[in-house]
Amino acid sequence: MTPFLDVAYNVLGPIFLIIGLAVLIDRRFAPDPRVFSRVVVYLFSPCLIFSGIARSDLRAEEMGLLLAVAALTTLLMALVGWSLTRLFGFERKLASAFMLSVVLINAGNYGLPLNEFAFGQAGLDRAIVFFVMTAVMANSLGVYLASRGSASVQRSLLNVVTVPLPYATALGFLVNVNNVTLPVPVDRALTLLGQAAVPCMLVILGLQLSRTSVQGQTGPILLATGTRLVIAPLIAVALTGLLGVSGLARQVTVIQASMPTAVTAGVLATEFGSDAQFTTAVILVSTLASIVSLSVLLTVLG
Repeated sequence: MTPFLDVAYNVLGPIFLIIGLAVLIDRRFAPDPRVFSRVVVYLFSPCLIFSGIARSDLRAEEMGLLLAVAALTTLLMALVGWSLTRLFGFERKLASAFMLSVVLINAGNYGLPLNEFAFGQAGLDRAIVFFVMTAVMANSLGVYLASRGSASVQRSLLNVVTVPLPYATALGFLVNVNNVTLPVPVDRALTLLGQAAVPCMLVILGLQLSRTSVQGQTGPILLATGTRLVIAPLIAVALTGLLGVSGLARQVTVIQASMPTAVTAGVLATEFGSDAQFTTAVILVSTLASIVSLSVLLTVLG
């Protein structure tokens, strides 16, 4: 088996197998994905992030570099997206949806399990740090892009304050830096809850993709998909070189930055009056296309 097929089969295969099973469950029972989403957002993910950071042996400098690359990649992709909307003369609603599609990435539902399968626990630890920054950006810059003005600043600040993810991150850092030993029952409970996050995220992704329809402007959809899957990794490679990120941190950073469009893009587009049909189409197309793009990247990165 060639390295490319080996990566596609052994790393991406388990992910899409779980997604496929979730699609079948959705077609048969039609469960409400919001129930799963809330449990992940308010319970599983905070425990995963807290445990991952609290036990991480990453140096503060490496964490800072991962956060910096995540933030800079997001901002540069926003600039690229804005430039393309101006170049092609997209009307306001489509331009908003296009920028959401190229900026918001699926670093959680997809990126965390992928990095764990590809690089083990050490890869997951670094992927979590990157994911934290993308989640914060989604709840601030993402809301602004979706609403394009009206009360976006207030809403984004409210989202950042009410979601437990930043607090779990801060507590994890405090425990790590101060070498705090948690009581065994608490530590084991947090570990078990955190372990539930990754499979539940994949189930949510499958449920949401099951309800996605590819209808609308084919050209802009393909342009958004190509920008998301091709331009983003090039930017990440350039940034890691400029900032001196190397080794496993570089591999994880490039892979995380190359994730397809996040389901969050469709949620924000719906809530704030952007073109939700366009974003959901890009979510589906970019996720399917990522089977090839990520297999190539993982093969190149070793």
